[in-house]
Amino acid sequence: MRFFDFDSFQEVIHTITRNKWRSFFTAFGVFWGVFMLVVLLGIGLGFRNFFMNSMDGMATNSLYIMTQNTSEPYKGFQSNRSWSMHTKDMNIVRSRVNGIKDISPFVWLQTSNQVVRNTKNGYYDIMGYAPSYINIFPHRIMAGRYINDIDIKENRKVCVIGTKIVNDLYEIDENPVGTIIKIGGVYYRVVGVVKDKSDNFNMFGKLERTVILPYTTLQQANNIGDVIHGLSVSFDEEADIKEKENEVREVISEINFISPTDKRAIECFNIKDIFDSFKMFTLGLLVLIWIVGVGTLLAGVVGVSNIMLVTVKERTQEIGVRRALGATSSTILKQILGESILLTMIAGSVGLMFGVAVLSVVGNILEGAAEVPIKNPQIPFDVALCALFVIIIFGLFAGYLPAKRALSIKAIEALQEE
Repeated sequence: MRFFDFDSFQEVIHTITRNKWRSFFTAFGVFWGVFMLVVLLGIGLGFRNFFMNSMDGMATNSLYIMTQNTSEPYKGFQSNRSWSMHTKDMNIVRSRVNGIKDISPFVWLQTSNQVVRNTKNGYYDIMGYAPSYINIFPHRIMAGRYINDIDIKENRKVCVIGTKIVNDLYEIDENPVGTIIKIGGVYYRVVGVVKDKSDNFNMFGKLERTVILPYTTLQQANNIGDVIHGLSVSFDEEADIKEKENEVREVISEINFISPTDKRAIECFNIKDIFDSFKMFTLGLLVLIWIVGVGTLLAGVVGVSNIMLVTVKERTQEIGVRRALGATSSTILKQILGESILLTMIAGSVGLMFGVAVLSVVGNILEGAAEVPIKNPQIPFDVALCALFVIIIFGLFAGYLPAKRALSIKAIEALQEE
């Protein structure tokens, strides 16, 4: 037996449209629940997309290591001692810690960070790296090349500049590669232009506003010998990053006479920990959104169920007449469940379409707005199908109690009611 035939469908439509305002306000609760679920899910997924995009191409199995004053006395040294890492520390770490994929020191300029080009100037971040840094923190090379091993070995006065610096100090369509800029009274030749591969996650400021020098050249400019301000290290994917962090700490502590129990002296930024924390946060956010959204939808469905109970009560005599004329339980069941499911489906589908439309408008407005942590706030097709499935299930639940009430009506009692 077919669950719906054409006559039954027409009857369901007639019953729903007989009291338009009641049907409208009943359906609005479901519409609002689905609309809020879709919008909240879209925003939550947009936040996750923003985060995943911000980590795009980055070596998540990586560490950034910097120095802090010691917190414990050790081997004749007092606590609160200032100390520095050196280039040899990097070489020793590379030789003694297994599983290292790439390693690069970083040095920042300790004098004026004013950059001058002809009559124009500006203040930007000045950083020194090894060529391997581009494998740890992703760059986009927009023109020219990156720093190379020969630049490091010969302390060449060359630099790579960010796209914002090009926009500030150069004319439109002017090629900066091969030009000369001045930093702290020293002239450098521009060999490349870079920008962030990720627009949002930055360890030392945006690359668009950064001048990158060979780290040896910047050591020379700072007059600090072979001192480095920190290390960036990436490891093989199968490496246990927490275990490797402890190994690196042990090696650096041993070299620099730091207590093995001093956790403050060596500051480590574990990128995988940051990555995993954000993943757990976004997962928790999406779960919370589902709970809130489904709860809102459930409130609307309860409203549908209550109105259907009222409708069944009002139609007691009608149902009694049907039963007296030979209507079967399945016919009554089809009628009540059909009304509930159709009302819920129409309201839910409209809510779904409105939600997707709002997300599309929001996505277009926020496109290119890097300061807003939302990117492409849309729900996938499978999530939309899941939402429709939830609507159908809730429609069945909404009609269950009214249908059960209708089936309990006896023809003789219904006909006697006024």
